[in-house]
Amino acid sequence: MTESPPRSRRKAPDSVRQALLHATAHTLGQNGLAALTVQDVADAAGVSKGALFHHFSSKQDLVEATLTSLIADFEDRVRAVLRQSPSRHGGFSRAYVQVNFEHLLQQEQINDIGLTMGNMLEPALLVYWRTWLRGMLAEFPDEASDPRLYAARCVADGYWATAYGRPLDENERQNAQAMALEALKLCEPA
Repeated sequence: MTESPPRSRRKAPDSVRQALLHATAHTLGQNGLAALTVQDVADAAGVSKGALFHHFSSKQDLVEATLTSLIADFEDRVRAVLRQSPSRHGGFSRAYVQVNFEHLLQQEQINDIGLTMGNMLEPALLVYWRTWLRGMLAEFPDEASDPRLYAARCVADGYWATAYGRPLDENERQNAQAMALEALKLCEPA
């Protein structure tokens, strides 16, 4: 009779899957979608290509799972901010702006968070973000059509797209903090 594997080994598939998702986000952030190879991801995760294909049936499946994971993490943070603030006009947009700028301001190394907004602008990747944002705005229909709230979200997206992917220097950090405050003012009723 063989012994069952130790409990930690039974959890290894989850840690391998998480390592592959992290490696994919990092590789996408460094090189973009066009240069992404499953061999680079497997190497970065410290596993074989066979192990990668055990968890993900294709490169597309791997990319989709990575984007889903990154967006879910972002949504979790937005929802946490929403729970902390009183329910009022502009709550989602306020949380969206706050979390976007928090991500931007917390960078300590080049691409240390994962996927950059610049890479998200690739049409094949952007569809995931658009789908998520449309779903969130469906929960907050008053915010979808409010031009001030739309402008606030665009400020966050625009600053993210131009500054994300590398640590900010002190002047850029101060500028980002000022832009965040201005964007948050747009979330207040006129």
